[in-house]
Amino acid sequence: MKKAGTILTALLLATAALQAQPNHAIKTTFLSFFTGSTKLSYEHATFPQQSLEVTGGIIGVGHDKFKVNPKGGLFRMAYKFIRANDLNAPLSGLYFKPEYAVSVFDYDSENSGRVNSSMHTMLANIGYQWAANVLVLDGFAGAGVGFGKPTELRYHHGFIERFGWLTLTFGVKVGVAF
Repeated sequence: MKKAGTILTALLLATAALQAQPNHAIKTTFLSFFTGSTKLSYEHATFPQQSLEVTGGIIGVGHDKFKVNPKGGLFRMAYKFIRANDLNAPLSGLYFKPEYAVSVFDYDSENSGRVNSSMHTMLANIGYQWAANVLVLDGFAGAGVGFGKPTELRYHHGFIERFGWLTLTFGVKVGVAF
C-alpha cells in the first residue's frame, strides 16, 4: 500500500509540474511565407518530456520565390521526445522528432503547363525548442525517406527531395505558449 501511495504521489507531482508551465503552443514556420506557403502548428505536451505537434499549411499563400504559382496544401504530424533542461518547462529542450509529412499541390511547369505534385515523407528531426512565459522559439533539421511525384524544382514547401527518395528539412518556428 505504501508503494502505491508513493507512485500516486509521484504521478500527481509530475502532473502538477507539467501544469506549472504552458502545455500548449501555437507556432508559425518563420521562413515559409518567403518560399510560397503559410504554415501553422499546434503543439501539446502529452507527458513529461514528450509532445505531439500537428502542422497544416496552405501552399500558394506567401511570396512565390520560384515564380511557379503553386496552389495546394500540406500536413505534418510529429511526436517529440524532449531532453528537458528543466522538468517545469515541458516544451523546452533538445529534442528528437519522428515526423510524417505530405505535400500536395499544382504548379506551372516550364515544360508541361500545369502539373500536380504529391509527395510523402517520413523524417527524423533533431532540434531545440525554447519556451519562456508566452514566447516559443523552435529550430530543427532532419532527413528522411520520401515517395510520390516530385516537382521539377525538388521543393515541396516543407522539405526538399533529392534522388527521388531522400528528403531533407529545416526550419525555424516562432509562436506563443499557453
